[in-house]
Amino acid sequence: MKKFVLIAIMIVLGLSSAVPAFAADDDVLVRILTRANIANNFTEYCAQFDHSIIQRTRSAFGDTRALAQHIRGEVVAGLPFEEANQIIIRSAQAARASALLAVRRLYGPNPDEERTRLTEWCQHSAEPSVQDFVNAHDQNHDQLDVFIENAKKSR
Repeated sequence: MKKFVLIAIMIVLGLSSAVPAFAADDDVLVRILTRANIANNFTEYCAQFDHSIIQRTRSAFGDTRALAQHIRGEVVAGLPFEEANQIIIRSAQAARASALLAVRRLYGPNPDEERTRLTEWCQHSAEPSVQDFVNAHDQNHDQLDVFIENAKKSR
């Protein structure tokens, strides 16, 4: 899972210099916002097992909820209401589906074993992937802003 997250972050952040401005579209904006929503979903889900994850995964913009709201604001700024609304809805649906797929594979008939699996997943997979996302965002914020603006220009 961590490898997938790192690849996704690198794709989103790395494409800003590799993709011409006219190649991006609303799908790119959806993918950017989806990743922010997944990070927040993982944090919120894992907080039921260890509430301190919220503090450990903070960004320069606050907790993952604040970070997701910050990114949403950047993604939809200046877009017509209907288009912005569709981007928000599509990204929320994709993030929800991704988060559910990640945790449901850990469910099982024994509640104690299930809780152990979920807690370990949160510690060893979800939290590191969220922290990687937060760090990538904080360290590459300007690049992400350029990437978002290029995607908006090509709509």
